[in-house]
Amino acid sequence: MILLREKRSLSINQKIVNMNLKRMVWLIVFVLTFSQSCYRTSSNTHLQQKGKAQTAMLQLLQTIDSLGNYGEYDFVIVKEYIAKVEEFGNNYPEDPMSAEFLYKAALMAMTIAKASENYDETTLYSQKAILIFDDIQRIYPEFTGVRNCIINKGIIYEDILHDYINAEIFYREFIARYPTDTLAVNLELYLPYLGKSLEEIISSFEQ
Repeated sequence: MILLREKRSLSINQKIVNMNLKRMVWLIVFVLTFSQSCYRTSSNTHLQQKGKAQTAMLQLLQTIDSLGNYGEYDFVIVKEYIAKVEEFGNNYPEDPMSAEFLYKAALMAMTIAKASENYDETTLYSQKAILIFDDIQRIYPEFTGVRNCIINKGIIYEDILHDYINAEIFYREFIARYPTDTLAVNLELYLPYLGKSLEEIISSFEQ
């Protein structure tokens, strides 16, 4: 009688264990299904947001190009483009279009810095351009415009900020990295006259 009770007790316990296992399995299946659904939703949202950001930048670029065809340059639109590109680069650094967007933004920042008559704005957009060129070199080393990033940083320091020491640093970096490039050869010839006025250059020839 006791043995029968024990068998019944074991049978009941086994049923409880089996029921618990089934519940656990269903719970795991539910969690996995829910997680995958959330991931797909999150992934789709991510792609939609990225698509909207790309569309906004391309529309701004089209506007900038259209105005450029008429000889106009709207700095408000250009600044908006630069801001959106910086945000896009931070949010989607893996996107293959990021490097190209950033490079154009850096060139536009150079243009603003050069054209501005406000010292603070000139400094701000010069630094923006330099930082963007730095990011391109660091994050997208295979980008075709990488070598131009180095030269452009030198140009910013020489032609916009009139900081000839830093300009020479970047020009020499270019020469060291690309010694056989035609531009590197020309830079070697140019460096002795960096920062000198026309009168000083003429005087050095006369001597």
